[in-house]
Amino acid sequence: MFRSRSRISESIVGEPLEIGAQTIRPVVQLSGWRGTGGDASADGAGAQLRARPAGVIVLEHDGREHRVPTPDNTRLILWGLAGIALLVAVASLVVVRVLR
Repeated sequence: MFRSRSRISESIVGEPLEIGAQTIRPVVQLSGWRGTGGDASADGAGAQLRARPAGVIVLEHDGREHRVPTPDNTRLILWGLAGIALLVAVASLVVVRVLR
């Protein structure tokens, strides 16, 4: 189906925003793939991209720079829900075996 496919993984730094004596720049992590292909009658191209916040870069007025990461709360919540579902499934099996 695809003749050519390549992965995309880049960090993109946004425009600076000045707040008081500090300047902050947002950082986004871009990942996914892009490809070209088709059949004998038609060619095409496609891409699948995912952008997620990676943090901010803080520039101090004296020239120092540090990065503040942004946690991915959605991923943490989904892993927690998966763990709870696994516990409920195991507990259900134990209760069913005990009641037999």
